[in-house]
Amino acid sequence: MAEWKLSIFDMDGTLLDSMPYWENVGRDYLQSKGIMVPEDLKQSIETMTLRESAAYIKERFGFKEPVEILLKDMLKNIILAYQFLIPAKSGMKQVVKKEKEAGHPVIVLTSSDKDCAAAALKRTGLYHFFDQIYTADELGMRKDSPEIFCALCETYGVTTEETHCFEDAFYAVKAAKEAGCYVTAVYDPSMEEWWEEIKQLSDEQIVPIYGRK
Repeated sequence: MAEWKLSIFDMDGTLLDSMPYWENVGRDYLQSKGIMVPEDLKQSIETMTLRESAAYIKERFGFKEPVEILLKDMLKNIILAYQFLIPAKSGMKQVVKKEKEAGHPVIVLTSSDKDCAAAALKRTGLYHFFDQIYTADELGMRKDSPEIFCALCETYGVTTEETHCFEDAFYAVKAAKEAGCYVTAVYDPSMEEWWEEIKQLSDEQIVPIYGRK
């Protein structure tokens, strides 16, 4: 077994069962404004950060409000879900605990809002295992690019080959592998259509007991 010097955990779909809340956030916002939702919306914003998604929706649908206002409106219901509803993913607390006990830094890298992340991780008892929470927005990079993983490795003074990443999304698994990291894929129903490709691309897989057979 490799002796890792850094572990990077994705949050949504990896640590938390939160993807059902995110899959329709753009759709729900547009419907609340009486706008017909195009079929390609979900695919268009899938790899974007929160701010990028809000900016995309603003530009594409001609909203006059600043991006910050759109972002706040889109997040209203999701923030409540992070604070009170979203559960930890089955078995992942033990995985995180094991990485932490190995003695190296363990961090979160998420495309979600940092306050939402902190609230949910505290409520689910995961927060104290992590040395830091990083968001794609604050780093100014996206999780479909190897650059973001390389940047975090540089921050901690380790190589990507010394880094263990845990991800559920195909694009993030692919980016982490391209960066040179060892990747454990965590199954999430939102990535069912990509699961065979994810298995081939990743180094190992975790399938929570509630999910896929």
